[in-house]
Amino acid sequence: MLPNPRRRRYTLFQTTAFRLSLFYALLYSLITAVTLGVIYWSTTRYITAQVDAALAIERSALLHDYRKGGLSALAITVNKRARNDVSGGHFWLLLGGGDHKLAGNFLAWPKGLGRSAGFGYINLDSRSIPKPQRSDDDDVDVRTLATSLKPGVTLLIGQALSNEEQLADHTFELVAWGVGVIALLSLLGGVLMGRNVLRRLEAVSETAGEIMAGRLSQRIPVAGRGDEFDELAERLNTMLSRIDQLVCGMREVTDNVAHDLRSPLTRLRNRLDVALLEAREPAEYREVIEGAVADLEGIIQTFNALLSIAQAEAGMRRRDFSPVDLVALTSDLGELYGALAEEAGLVLDIEAVAEARVDGHRDLIAQAVGNLLDNAIKYTPAGGHVRLTLAREVGRVKLTVSDSGPGIPSSEYERVMQRFVRLDAARSSPGNGLGLALVKAVAQLHGATVSLGDAGPGLAVTLDFPAL
Repeated sequence: MLPNPRRRRYTLFQTTAFRLSLFYALLYSLITAVTLGVIYWSTTRYITAQVDAALAIERSALLHDYRKGGLSALAITVNKRARNDVSGGHFWLLLGGGDHKLAGNFLAWPKGLGRSAGFGYINLDSRSIPKPQRSDDDDVDVRTLATSLKPGVTLLIGQALSNEEQLADHTFELVAWGVGVIALLSLLGGVLMGRNVLRRLEAVSETAGEIMAGRLSQRIPVAGRGDEFDELAERLNTMLSRIDQLVCGMREVTDNVAHDLRSPLTRLRNRLDVALLEAREPAEYREVIEGAVADLEGIIQTFNALLSIAQAEAGMRRRDFSPVDLVALTSDLGELYGALAEEAGLVLDIEAVAEARVDGHRDLIAQAVGNLLDNAIKYTPAGGHVRLTLAREVGRVKLTVSDSGPGIPSSEYERVMQRFVRLDAARSSPGNGLGLALVKAVAQLHGATVSLGDAGPGLAVTLDFPAL
C-alpha cells in the first residue's frame, strides 16, 4: 500500500498563481511607468517649446527696435519692459563692453550661464534679482535666450518657469500615483485570484488524499463555472470513475477466477491423487491423464479469454488496427463454423452485403464473432438453424448472429455480458462464462455497440461498427 504523505499547507505567497500575479503586477507597473513617463517627457518638452517660442518672439521684437533706433533705443525698450513686468517672471539684461550693464532687471550676468548665443537654463538666487521681482523664499528656475548684437554687446532675456514647473510637477505626481495605484490594484487582484486558485487546488489535493487512502468513490468538486478548472475536474473525475470501475472489475475478476478455477484445479488434483493411491492399468492411467489435460485446457482457455478481455479493455491492441474486410471475414468464419454446425445437425446461413469495411483488429473481431457462433451452435437443438448476417447502413456496419435456440430472458441481457456469468440452463454445457464479456470488450475497443434481442425463437446478438 502506498504511504499517505502528509498534506502540505501552502501559504498564499507560495502559490504559483500569486507569483504569476506578482510578476504581471510588476510588468503592468513597468508598462504604466514607461507610458506615463513618455507622457511626462512629452509634457515637459511641450512646455519648453512654448517658453522657447515666447522668448523667440520677445527677441524678435527687441531686435526690431534695435535695428530701428540702435543700442540706445533698445536700452530704453528693455528698461521699460522691466519696469512694466508686474508678474516678476520675465528678465532682461543688455550688456555693453567690459560687462557693463546698459539696461535690464538682471543685476549682472548670471553665474553658470555661458556667453554663447542660444537657449539655456539657470537657477537664480533670489538675491541676484532686483526688487520688486525678488523673492526671499525660493530660488527661481529661468529659461534664457542669449543673443550677440555685435562684438562686446549681448542681449539676454529670460522667463521664470514657476507655472510651468508646477504643471510638470503635477504631471509627475499623476505619473507616480498612476503607477502606484495600478501596482496596488494588480497586486490586490493577484491576491484574490491566488486565493481562489488555491482553494480550488486544495479541493483537488484533498480529493487526491482521500483516494490515496483507499476511498476511490471520492470525486473532485465541480464549481459549475465552465472554466478550465471545471473542465480539468470533469476529466479527472471521468478518469477516477474509470479507475474505480477497473479496480472493481479486477476485484470481481480475482474473486471469479478464484471461484471458477477452484473446481477444475480441485478435480485435477483429485484425479491425480486417486491415480497415485494404487497401481493401475496403462489404459486407466491414460484416462486420468486425458482428463487432466482436458482440465488444463479449460484453465488455459479461461486465462486466454481473460487476457484478451484485459487487452481489449485497456486498448492495448488499438495500435494494430487496420482496415478489415468484414465480407471476407464472415466468409472465412462461415467455412470454419459451417462444418461444426453440420456436425451438430444445424444449418448455418450467411447473408452478407457486397462490401463492408471497418477499422479494427481482424483477429479480435474474428474471435468475438467466433464466440457468438460457438454459443449459437452450442445452445441450439439439433434441427435448428444459425444465421450470420452482415448489413450496411449510413455510416454503420451491423453484424448479427442469431439462432433458433432457447434464447435468454430479456431481464438477463445486461448480466450475461459480465465475466463468469452463466445462466442455470447453460451450466450443463462446457464453458467459462467469458464469451459475451469478450464480445463486449472487443466491441468497446472498436467503438462499436453490442445489443441482444429476441430472434423469435432464439437469441440475436448484433455488433454495430462505425464503417470506413
